[in-house]
Amino acid sequence: MASKKTRIGGVSSRFGVGILYGSRISFATRLKNGEIAVFSQDISSRSALYRIPFLRSLMVFRQLFLVFFLARKNLVRLSKDGLVDLQRGRRLIGTLLFVALYITTSYFVLPLIDNLAPLLRAVIFILLLMVLIRLFFSLVLGDQSLKYHGAEHKVINTFLAGDSLTLPAALRSSRFAFRCGTTLATFFILLELLIPDTAYQFLVDHLGSTLGVCIFFFLILGLAYELLSIFSRKKSGTWLRFFAAPVSKMQLLTTREPSVKELEVALSAIRAAVGWWPQPDGDELI
Repeated sequence: MASKKTRIGGVSSRFGVGILYGSRISFATRLKNGEIAVFSQDISSRSALYRIPFLRSLMVFRQLFLVFFLARKNLVRLSKDGLVDLQRGRRLIGTLLFVALYITTSYFVLPLIDNLAPLLRAVIFILLLMVLIRLFFSLVLGDQSLKYHGAEHKVINTFLAGDSLTLPAALRSSRFAFRCGTTLATFFILLELLIPDTAYQFLVDHLGSTLGVCIFFFLILGLAYELLSIFSRKKSGTWLRFFAAPVSKMQLLTTREPSVKELEVALSAIRAAVGWWPQPDGDELI
């Protein structure tokens, strides 16, 4: 690995929870008969790129995508065996509805606020974004994903607190986590609003539209990840409180308090990744 610390992170969907811990990934889902199926796999996590700012964000996303592919592969197999229902028809309709709403917002609503004061425009933009995020979870991912997202946070918070990975300990943990994809998305949006349009135009003019957009996106994403890493290491402080407040409000949209059923799935996933009785000293979120 790139450091002495072991990276831990998670992903969730309407079907279950995936956990990444160092060089091991796992995914757990609940079958139609009520049983929990768990899958795990070892991956390569040794790369000097983890030491390089900006580039390490791509390496982290690569690992999380491997968790996604592990889940996808096994869910398809379970679906063929009749053990899970992928609900493809419902997901397709939800996706089409969300795309229609997104296009309507982008091409018909946002142009109406272009001439407003910058601060007012930013506030309206963020409010519209919050609505789109909530609709995305409801129409595309499904409300079940909100509970699994909350369960993912709870079990990781339990692990990082040094508690045993048991149901009572997980129930006591918070469903909110500062180091989360919601936070990263919030930082990304704020940076995109704050960075002058001239920077974007400069890249497009000198590198072409396709490459310029890709580089601009990568730079903002990398900067958002580095800011997230810096603030996540702080235990307290004015700046942390300043950023944590809106993030917790955003996570009200992207998480929901899980039931015992979702927590059991999340606990199965993290146990498979880190072991039954982990010693989390020195670990950090990715």
